[in-house]
Amino acid sequence: MNEETILQALRSIAFSDFTDYIQVENGEVRVKDTCLLTDGQRSAIAGIKDTGKGVEIKLHDKQKALELLVKYLGFFERPEEETAVRVEFSSVPEDWAE
Repeated sequence: MNEETILQALRSIAFSDFTDYIQVENGEVRVKDTCLLTDGQRSAIAGIKDTGKGVEIKLHDKQKALELLVKYLGFFERPEEETAVRVEFSSVPEDWAE
């Protein structure tokens, strides 16, 4: 397992969509054939279960995958000098002192 493999798995989970797995036809929900799914789509599946009344598909946690990708890519990380605000006043109008 290498870095690219892990990143690809996280991307598959982060950008998975239920419409990759189900289809609605004439008001009926149909599960797509897993043989037709890509490796990435299959890797985003946490589990498939027959409930007796239908099929339940659970996907891995998209939010967690997005958080890990954002952290890896360094989004929202800023050096301290970019986030600190320094204000200097050379003179203050007299009416401010009231």
